[in-house]
Amino acid sequence: MLKRYAFLAALILMSLSAFDARADRRVALVIGNSQYQEIPALKNPDKDAEDVSNTFRQAGFDVFVAKDVTKLQFEEKFRNYLAAADGADLAVVYYSGHGFQIGGENFLIPVDASLKDAADMEVQTIRLNDVLQQLRTKSKIQVIILDACRNNPFPRKDYWLRSQLIVSDGTGLAQVTGSQNALIAFATEPGAVAYDGSGDLSPFSSAFSRRALAPNQEIGAVMAAVRRDVVKATNGRQVPWENSSLIDDVVLMRAAGQPVQPAPDAQQNQQVAERGTLVATATEAIENRDISVPVGVGPVALKLDFPAKDVSIKLAGYPAVGTLSLPDRVLSPQSSLMAAEVDQLRYEPQIGSAAPVEIDFQIRAGNASKRATMKLSPSVDLCDQAAGEPLDLQGVAPGRLPNEIADGAVEACEAAVKAYPDVARFRYELGRALLVGGNIDEARKAIQEASDKGHVRAVYELGYLASSGVGMPVEATQANGFYSQASDRGDPYAMSAWGRALFNGVGVQRDTGKGLDLMLKAAAMGHINAMNDLAMIFKEGRNGVPADPVRALAFLKAGIERQEAYSMGILGLLPKRSTLAVAVCTPKVVTKVITKIKVIRTPAPKVPPPKIVTPKVPMVPGETGPSPWRGTGGDHDTNNGNSGNSGNSGDSG
Repeated sequence: MLKRYAFLAALILMSLSAFDARADRRVALVIGNSQYQEIPALKNPDKDAEDVSNTFRQAGFDVFVAKDVTKLQFEEKFRNYLAAADGADLAVVYYSGHGFQIGGENFLIPVDASLKDAADMEVQTIRLNDVLQQLRTKSKIQVIILDACRNNPFPRKDYWLRSQLIVSDGTGLAQVTGSQNALIAFATEPGAVAYDGSGDLSPFSSAFSRRALAPNQEIGAVMAAVRRDVVKATNGRQVPWENSSLIDDVVLMRAAGQPVQPAPDAQQNQQVAERGTLVATATEAIENRDISVPVGVGPVALKLDFPAKDVSIKLAGYPAVGTLSLPDRVLSPQSSLMAAEVDQLRYEPQIGSAAPVEIDFQIRAGNASKRATMKLSPSVDLCDQAAGEPLDLQGVAPGRLPNEIADGAVEACEAAVKAYPDVARFRYELGRALLVGGNIDEARKAIQEASDKGHVRAVYELGYLASSGVGMPVEATQANGFYSQASDRGDPYAMSAWGRALFNGVGVQRDTGKGLDLMLKAAAMGHINAMNDLAMIFKEGRNGVPADPVRALAFLKAGIERQEAYSMGILGLLPKRSTLAVAVCTPKVVTKVITKIKVIRTPAPKVPPPKIVTPKVPMVPGETGPSPWRGTGGDHDTNNGNSGNSGNSGDSG
C-alpha cells in the first residue's frame, strides 16, 4: 500500500513539474514614447524602451517593443501582447513617456494625442486601469512599471470621463490599487513628478535595467535597490514607489546554469582533426535550415535530429522575438546546452510578428569551434487566415467578417482542429465557418466546445446565438449571462453587448453608469460598433446622459480613423453648424473610407477568395425607442432590435 501511495505521489509531482514547465511563460510589453506630435518631445523614453527591452530579453521574456506609438498602433500591439499573455505566469508592462492623472485616474498618452476637446481623453489616450484589468484576466501575476510621472503638458485641463466633466488638478500619477498578485511601480511617489536626468536614460530606467539583471533577486529587493539608486542620483528629489499585493515570489533574472562541459573523451589523445570533423558534422545538421513554425499553438518542437554527442553548444545569437525553450525551462541568451538537449529545442513565435528570426549556435569540441545559423519562419495556420475574427484577444490574425469567410474555411479549420485538438481557437473558428455555411447545429457544437476549452469570444458567440434566435428561441436573459461572463474576461465584443443591454435595460435592470462604462472600455479597445453606439448616445442624449455633438463627433472621428463606413454614415446626421464636422469630412478622409470599402483582401493560401459584400451606410429608422439604431449589426448580418447584441463592426485595427 505504501508503495502504491509513493507511486501516486511521484506521478502527481511529475504532473506538477510538467505543468510548471508549461506554465512558466513570461511576457513583457515595453513602450517608449518620445516624439510627440502636438507637444515637445521627450529625450529619454525611446532609449529607455530599448534598454529595458534588452533587459527583459536577457531575462528570457518574450518581449513586445513599441516606440512612438499612436493610439491605433497601441491598440494593435496591445492586442497581440494580450494574446501572447493568455495563460502566462507573469505579464509585465513597462511604459516610459507622458502620463498624468485626471480625476484620480491615470492615463498614458500616445504620440498623436492632441487633447484639444473635452471628449479627446476618452478616444485618444490609454486608461491605465483598463490595461491592468485586461492583464488580470490573462495572467497569474501582473507587473506594471511606469516611468511616466509627468504633469499634463496640454493646455486644456477639463475632460469628459464617463458621465462627468472632470477638471485636472493633480500632478504626476495617482495611486493605483492592484488586484491580488500584482505590483504597480512608479518612477516616483504618487502626485510627484519624475526627472529625465542628464544622460541618455532616465534615472529610473537606468537603475531598473542595471538592478533587474541581478541573478535570483526577488522583485521587491530589485525595486528597493532601484529606489536607493534613484534617490542618490536625484539628491533625494525623486523617490520611486510601488504598490504590491504579490503573494508569489517574482524573480526577473534567474541564475544561469554552469556552462555545460563536453563529456570526457574516451581517449585522451584524440586528434584535433577528429574533433574538427565532429564539430563540422554537428554544424551541418543545423546550418542553413529554414523551419516553418506555426503561430499561436504553443512551443513547437524543432526536431533537429542532432547527431553529435561529445560537443558543447552555446546560444551565440538568440531569436529577436519569440521564446526558445526546452521542455523543462525557457532559455535565455547565452544559455548553454548539452548535446542531447538540442533535439528537444522548442520555439514559440511572437504573435503579430511575421518576419523570420535566426538562432546562432556556437559548437565546440576541445579546441575546435564553429558557428552555425538556423532560420525559423513563423506561419499562420490556414484556419486563422480563413476564419479568424477581428478583435479576438486570443486570436493571431487580423480576422475576417462573416461575409469575408472563404468557401474552404470549414475544411481548413477541421484540419486545424485535428492537428491541434487542445487549441480552443480553432474550434471557435470552425464554428464561425459552419455558421456561414448554414450548418447551425454543428456550428453550435463547435462553439460550445471552444467555450468549454476557455475561448472567451466563443462565450460571447453563445450569447449572440441566444439573443438572435439562430436555431433556437430568442433568450435575452440567457444571452446577457454569456455577455456578462465574456465581458468580465475582457472581450471587447461582450463589453459592448453587455454594456448596451445594461444602458438600455434590455433583459436586465437598467444600470446606465455601468453600461456606459463598458461601452467606453470596448471603444478604447478599438471596437468600432461601441464607438458608433456612443456617438448616437451623445448625439441625442439618452437615459440621463446629456447630448453633446462635439463628444459624438470625437467617437465618429475615431471610427473613421479605423476606416469605418458606418461612422461616416452617422456623421452625415449630425448638425452641420459644427466646425469640427466640416474638418472631419475632408476629401482626404472620405477617400480613405471609400478605399477601404472597395478593398478585396488577399485570400488565404490554398483557400478560395472571400466573397466581399460592400457594406451599406445605414438609414435611421423613424422609431423613438431607447436604441433606434444598432450600428452595423455587429459581427453578424442581422439586427434584432433591442436584443442587447453588440457584435463587431468589422474593425480589425
